[in-house]
Amino acid sequence: MKIMKKPYFCNWILDYFRNLFSFSLAVGDGGPTHVIFLFVDHYELAGKPPRLSEWMSRYPKLAAKHSDSHGVHPKHTWFYALDLLRESELLQLRSLVESDLGEVELHWHHDHDTTDSFLEKLREGLLVLQKYGFMRPVEKDKMGCFGFIHGNWSLNNARGEQYCGVDNEIELLKGAGCYGDFTFPALNSVAQPNKINSIYYADFTEGTRGYFEGRDAAVGKKAQDDEFMIFEGPLTINWNDWRFKWHPTIENGEIGQSLSHDDPIRIDSWVRQGIHVKGRPDWVFVKVFCHGGQDHESVLGDVTDRMFTYLESSYNDGTKYKLHYATAREAYNMAKAAEDGLSGDPNNFRDYLIPHPSKR
Repeated sequence: MKIMKKPYFCNWILDYFRNLFSFSLAVGDGGPTHVIFLFVDHYELAGKPPRLSEWMSRYPKLAAKHSDSHGVHPKHTWFYALDLLRESELLQLRSLVESDLGEVELHWHHDHDTTDSFLEKLREGLLVLQKYGFMRPVEKDKMGCFGFIHGNWSLNNARGEQYCGVDNEIELLKGAGCYGDFTFPALNSVAQPNKINSIYYADFTEGTRGYFEGRDAAVGKKAQDDEFMIFEGPLTINWNDWRFKWHPTIENGEIGQSLSHDDPIRIDSWVRQGIHVKGRPDWVFVKVFCHGGQDHESVLGDVTDRMFTYLESSYNDGTKYKLHYATAREAYNMAKAAEDGLSGDPNNFRDYLIPHPSKR
């Protein structure tokens, strides 16, 4: 995946400073802060069998070693690349989903599309994915029900037609049954929104203006028909992390080849951003991302094992913190439950609005 290398700090740095002193982790009503951890994967197998075989053999063993406050093992969300679709891969991934180790959602690199070509390709792709139990619709008038990550970061044509082509992509996605976008952050890209460390709603304005700013998801505020959820991961300047000696690290929640994601300094910074539905600060969402097809050695390795161990030892004491491993769909359901004013343990709301793929 190629992105533009020039840094675009102006897209988000003002929001960073605006929020710098505005939030601290909260304990709600005498109870713990719930840390909801979701691992989203820009999953690009590209027809290379070793990539998938490593996942099939190593991930179940890794996940079995760890559990959250309710005994739930880590869950992965494979945002499967539609443009690299191979049915033999879908067949094998189905067994991981059936073992409750994760779920499959939609990742898509596409270019020079129009409204018509976009919808035609999406419809054809979803029909294939649905043969294997993925992304089946919940509402009868929709093509499917799915979360989305845009390949090359170009949501709503943010980086031009060579990476998308559809200025009203958000509107088309929601109309097709997409429940939310999990693309961002997009460090060093013109696609990065001004708004960071948020769960918020974009509108149907075309181009980047549709999602660069938006309304925060908040308790007691229902989403409107022309609003689309943007579910962000952490993006911050980590002043505690000076790995590069001459400047602090910009943290974006990427799990990759740097082999640093077991570092408590990084993990604590993810939690410290306090991404939450406004009015429910004791439910904190931590979304990290990877390219688990290409980077399977690091994502399935000892560093990830140690990352889970640190999360469980530091954010799961039952008094100050409770840890919850979740898929993108489950995290969305928890966020919607928070919007509806529900409280307590978010584990109760994993299937709040959108059921598990096997139950559709």
